[in-house]
Amino acid sequence: MSLQELKEKAYQLSVSDRLALISAVIQSLQNPPQFEDWQYLVSRPHAWRKQLYVKGHKLLASTVWQDMVTNQLSPEQAAENWNLPLFAIDEVIQYCESHQEILKLEADEERYRLEVKGVSIESTNVA
Repeated sequence: MSLQELKEKAYQLSVSDRLALISAVIQSLQNPPQFEDWQYLVSRPHAWRKQLYVKGHKLLASTVWQDMVTNQLSPEQAAENWNLPLFAIDEVIQYCESHQEILKLEADEERYRLEVKGVSIESTNVA
């Protein structure tokens, strides 16, 4: 259906139906659909953090992923370590690998906030 045909059909609606249609269009533009449908990851309200959490836990996806990378854990080992289903670990990996920019921005923000508070963030690795 062309835009012109759509406009003509809209003009055939009553004024209240046109207003309802406009309202629905505006609502859909304000809340765009999520393109990623995660089963084990959810968003949570936070002042500046936008990355996803593991559903049912106060656990950032990046925390699990960084633990895996740092400790060279397999997905199976991470699932056992965090007491999560293997499918949840698979989602964490997929999410974190495809959202590196947001993870880096949030890590930078957290580092900045710690520095402002005077918290030392230098590495304490002992050789």
